[in-house]
Amino acid sequence: MQPLLTFLAGAVGFAISLWIVRSVLRSIFPAITQNSLGVLLITAGIWLIFIRLVALAIPMLILGAVLLLSRNAAIAKRSTTRTSQVRSAHLEMILDHETGSIDGEILTGTFQGQVLSDLALQELLRFHAEVQTDEETAKLFETFLDSAHPDWRDQMEQSAARDEYASSHSRKLSRDEAYRLLGLEAGSSKADIREAYHRLIKRVHPDRGGSAALTAQITEARNRLLGDQQSLD
Repeated sequence: MQPLLTFLAGAVGFAISLWIVRSVLRSIFPAITQNSLGVLLITAGIWLIFIRLVALAIPMLILGAVLLLSRNAAIAKRSTTRTSQVRSAHLEMILDHETGSIDGEILTGTFQGQVLSDLALQELLRFHAEVQTDEETAKLFETFLDSAHPDWRDQMEQSAARDEYASSHSRKLSRDEAYRLLGLEAGSSKADIREAYHRLIKRVHPDRGGSAALTAQITEARNRLLGDQQSLD
């Protein structure tokens, strides 16, 4: 029974000492972010000094101090890292000046709230298709794609080709999809449809580094809507 009581008394005493050391460090160095292991080692070192095991105490005190200082150095480095933010209607991008890395958060649409670096390439390409009607967002997003996925254009060609093949063998483009693809509201005039088509086709044409499959989809959307308009005339 006596050894158990001695152990419990020692554990309580050490816990109290740990709390005291933490409080003292916080009062003396209020700007220091404390590392739990560092505080634990410093407390153990102090206890070893009291029981005259100085040879063991000194390494623990040194190691505890190093852990505290290294943690605060890392935090200080992160806090001084310079970043730039650029925002468009659908995307907020962040550039880390120190590493050159680019990332961002999607503000609207299917992937709203998602961080770009957390998405798979196929998901990124889906978002790319969603923002084609917003030139500012598209250019901003392509900067990220060029950095994170240098071969994204090849992947987009392959994915679009598969989608085009599946679409041609399954169903025709709906009117709502056609309007959305051209960035128009339902009921837009023939002039609006032609204007949207010419604006988009210049950006996605293969001769300008665009996608043949996307060009075909935009053309199909125009034909679908103009065909509906003619049937109503």
